[in-house]
Amino acid sequence: MQHCRQLLSIADCLPTLSDSDLSGPRGLVRISCSQYLAQDVLAPLIKQYLQDYPQTSVDFHISGEVVDLVAERIDLAIRISQEIDPNLIARPLGICRSVICATPAYLKAHGTPVTLQDLSQHNCLTYSYFGNSLWSCSLNGEPCSVAVRGNFSANDSMVVLGAALNDVGIALQPSHAVTEHIRSGRLIQLLPEYEPQTLNIYGVYHSRKHQPAALRVMLDRLVAYFAERDD
Repeated sequence: MQHCRQLLSIADCLPTLSDSDLSGPRGLVRISCSQYLAQDVLAPLIKQYLQDYPQTSVDFHISGEVVDLVAERIDLAIRISQEIDPNLIARPLGICRSVICATPAYLKAHGTPVTLQDLSQHNCLTYSYFGNSLWSCSLNGEPCSVAVRGNFSANDSMVVLGAALNDVGIALQPSHAVTEHIRSGRLIQLLPEYEPQTLNIYGVYHSRKHQPAALRVMLDRLVAYFAERDD
């Protein structure tokens, strides 16, 4: 009898093969992430995912804050952070690189910083979710940082980007969010010899047991997607 109970316990921990696994992913996947990720980063992946698996659907929960996955009925939270609560189940998806930038109009009015320390004399727009006083970088492989301050802060990077585009100050932004603006000349990359600290992108979920095929496929695609974008 004890042997049977052990076998049942082991079987309960193994993923079950359901009709959805045989016919392909199906069902709703609820994803929590920031507006920046949903709008500017994940849109092409989600479009292709829904085309490939027409029996699935995706519902975005837009938030810059950490959410309770169970209470909010979230299947997957995508978080950009330096570290994740060890009590959570987190799968590394990729990395987020950043760029220091400002508009030509701001630089014309206030001057262009030449060194990282020059930023302490400028109006720096900050993202309050990561803390708003220290920007960390590396120069020729050596770590360096500068204490920054400014008159504008927000808990959403898209809001900070909007302020930068309106000549309010200098911003530290995800590189994917500003690539087109830099290419068009609306923003100028500053201090390119300094590499801002990278952040990790995680997929966070609440259980490995009986994970739906739709969620497993989504996680696999996210890993491949971020790896391709980082090439």
